[in-house]
Amino acid sequence: MKKIHLIALVFSTLFVSVQTFAQYLSFDKVTYDYGIIKDNSVNTQAVFMCTNRGDAPIIIKKIVPSSPDIVCNITRDTLEAGLRASISVSLDPKNLKSMFKEYIDVYTTDKMLGKITLTLVGTVKNIDPIVEQLYPQVFDLVRLSTSGISYGNINYPATVSDTIVMYNPQDTAITILFPNVPNYLTVRMYPETIQPNSTALVVVSYNSGQRKEWGQFYEKLYFEFQGKKMSYKKRISLSGNVTEDFSNLTKKQLKNAPKIKFQTETFNFDTVKQGAPVACKFHFTNEGKSTLEIRKIKTSCGCTAGSMEKMSYVKGEEGDVDVTLNTRNKHGNVRQIITIISNDPVNTETKVYIEGVVVSE
Repeated sequence: MKKIHLIALVFSTLFVSVQTFAQYLSFDKVTYDYGIIKDNSVNTQAVFMCTNRGDAPIIIKKIVPSSPDIVCNITRDTLEAGLRASISVSLDPKNLKSMFKEYIDVYTTDKMLGKITLTLVGTVKNIDPIVEQLYPQVFDLVRLSTSGISYGNINYPATVSDTIVMYNPQDTAITILFPNVPNYLTVRMYPETIQPNSTALVVVSYNSGQRKEWGQFYEKLYFEFQGKKMSYKKRISLSGNVTEDFSNLTKKQLKNAPKIKFQTETFNFDTVKQGAPVACKFHFTNEGKSTLEIRKIKTSCGCTAGSMEKMSYVKGEEGDVDVTLNTRNKHGNVRQIITIISNDPVNTETKVYIEGVVVSE
């Protein structure tokens, strides 16, 4: 029984010792994918960040690349507990094969992991200048005719579509996936798999009726390559301006339309100390002959918020737009815009303002 207690005591002591002087070097990534690069690229850079997450110093003893065409530099070779260092890698691809895989061995005094291997992958290929001109946007393994779609003005509740051309400069076929597409977007690829040195059409449709977003909008459409980890850097931007089309209304319909009328369109809070909240109300009346529908309230920055008790107001009904302003990071003259989008055919977008002076301590 005494022997068991003694062994337990020894292991307990060792555990405390390891915990007290633990070493642990972690990297933000161990693989860097260059995608497609030209053989005449100069000093193609990659950066690996490492952190000592233990409580004892770690020394980077040496860094050994697999090729003389790889040059590594580290910002510091001794990392105290909690410190970070970056390893900058310069790659000269002129002697590399079309699809390459090179390694960098990092030797350290980390007792748990004395050698860490970093990997460089990519494809060396010279792109035809015409291809570069037609598809200037590079997204890892593919090139795009443009990185974004602008739909312009969209008459609610219309569905609009536009097309991007995607080019595959690889020597192997690529399958593109679009994960987590929201229900108001439809994405179709023709064809779904892009053959080597070939193109595909990416048709993106935006359903404004299903989205129910008014005014200007900005969306991000993410895509990935089959068999590769998702990267949030691969995205297509979508933008547009959703408006209501009143061009077909008759004179009688216009006469009976809703009409939003604000009592005042500017609130001046005079002077407040930085950090003090400011709140106000913008009172309005529906002076039209039919129900006023508030579509959306937009503010010019995240420091300002607008809200309403409800979004529908019958003929002659009054309401308020409650506005709050956070002055925490403000100083000097401040003026913020609140835009109220409604079904008033004359004043589809009404702007009100909150302004004043913010002084710091």
